[in-house]
Amino acid sequence: MVRMSKTAAVDAEKQVFDITDEHLHRGAWWWWFWLFFIENPAAPEKPRQLMILWSVKNVPVVDCNYLKIRADNSSGSRSVLDGVAAAWYFDGEEMHHNFLLEQCNLHFKDSSIAADSTPSALYSITGRQHNIRLGSDFEFTAEENNGHIFTGPTYNSDIYYASSGYSIIKINHLKMSGKIRGEAVRGSAYFQRVFVTTPSPSWYWGIFHFEGGAALSYFNPYLLGRSLKKTVSFFDGKEIHKLKNLEIQRIGQGLPEFKANAENRSHRIEFTVKSYSHSDWTFKRNVFGFIPSRLVYNEYPAVISELKFTNKETGEKVTLNDLGKSVGNAEHATGALL
Repeated sequence: MVRMSKTAAVDAEKQVFDITDEHLHRGAWWWWFWLFFIENPAAPEKPRQLMILWSVKNVPVVDCNYLKIRADNSSGSRSVLDGVAAAWYFDGEEMHHNFLLEQCNLHFKDSSIAADSTPSALYSITGRQHNIRLGSDFEFTAEENNGHIFTGPTYNSDIYYASSGYSIIKINHLKMSGKIRGEAVRGSAYFQRVFVTTPSPSWYWGIFHFEGGAALSYFNPYLLGRSLKKTVSFFDGKEIHKLKNLEIQRIGQGLPEFKANAENRSHRIEFTVKSYSHSDWTFKRNVFGFIPSRLVYNEYPAVISELKFTNKETGEKVTLNDLGKSVGNAEHATGALL
């Protein structure tokens, strides 16, 4: 893990699967995470979504939903790791929870990761093309858009103390095409590859794509009621606006809304996230064998139902009338996984 608090562009093909220099401390966690936002002609207001995850967490035992995971990576191998593959799928009407949730071997090569799960899950990169297969049902190609650093692959890392910290490679927006059970589909995608060596706190997070080319993301991790970070990144299609002091409020249970606002010296943003489906993962483990630790990780397919981005100097406003329709995913995790 290299200390680098600033964001830098990277070559995803060379770095996404390179785990050779990252030490798998006890409690450390790797994951490769995809969200696919897929057009839904039958109900355009509810785009289809697929989430796929390849994961390795270095703890003796952890429960995830119905699965008790007992991983053993004591051999030191970096070509085959004992991990988990997971996926959920919203088909436009119904959420298929635990579409895939299986402990399995993860096979690493220079430009791919493959899970020998059922169904199998393969992710490979060739140049700027990211190819993903989930069994025989899903076959996608996601194409990088490197016109701006916000939409291309970037790397960021930081060390909080000693060897505790994180590194992340992410791609905020990719164009996606492919097939679902033989049906040609298209849409957009988001990707992140994370290595973290700190406990996982609670958080709010979201990523949204707009039909006019804009994108928005926000992140608010918190612990014991105290926010660790409160940021919004809004890409208007031409430039990136970084806003701080995010205030976010969950409204309702079931399928909630999230009201949010943030600002910087020159701009203020206010938006509402409206969810239309839901899936979740509940992680549980006992630390030192007797201290309970529990994290409930909720994922909500969602849209931005209201947005106002205001230039505080000129009064000029950007709204959904300018950006077009949106699609994305909102996360709300509660508890902590130690």
